[in-house]
Amino acid sequence: MEIDKEFKEKCLSKRTITQEPNVSLIAEKGLRKTIAEQHKSNAEYFLEAAKNLLKGPTPLLSILIGHFAMEHKANQLLALHGYKVESHICTQIGLSRIVERKDLAKKLSDIFALRQSIGYRMTLKQSEESRKETEKAINETIIPFFEQIDKLANEIKVLYIL
Repeated sequence: MEIDKEFKEKCLSKRTITQEPNVSLIAEKGLRKTIAEQHKSNAEYFLEAAKNLLKGPTPLLSILIGHFAMEHKANQLLALHGYKVESHICTQIGLSRIVERKDLAKKLSDIFALRQSIGYRMTLKQSEESRKETEKAINETIIPFFEQIDKLANEIKVLYIL
C-alpha cells in the first residue's frame, strides 16, 4: 500500500515550522484593562461550566474546561502586567518569571497534565472515582488558583491605578 503524499510530508516527515511570537506587549493601560477584563469574564464562564459538568454524567470534562478557566485567569493577570499571551507554555512561564509565582505556574502545569491525561484516555466513563478526582481538582486547585489570581490582580490595579 502506498502512503498518501500529503500525509507523508505533513505527518511522517521532519518539518521546520516558523512560528510567530506567542506573546505581545500591551503598552496602553486602557487596553491592558480591557484584555484583562475579557480574560476574567472568560475564566468565570469556563469555571461555571466546569462546576456544571461536575454535576452531570461527564465529570471528567470538568478538568478540561477547568484548565481553560485557569488559563484565562492567568492571562488576566499577565494582561495587567502588559502581556497578551496566546500559548499554554508561555502562560506558565509568564506566571513563573513575570509574576514570579512558580507555585501558580506549577498548579497550572499540573492541571494541564491532568487535562492531557484525560484527553488521551482510551476509556472515559463515569465513576465515583472520576467524580471525586474532578471535585478535588476543582475545589483544591482551580478555585484556590482563582482566589490567588484575584488577589494579585487587585494588588496590580491598586499599584497602577487601572
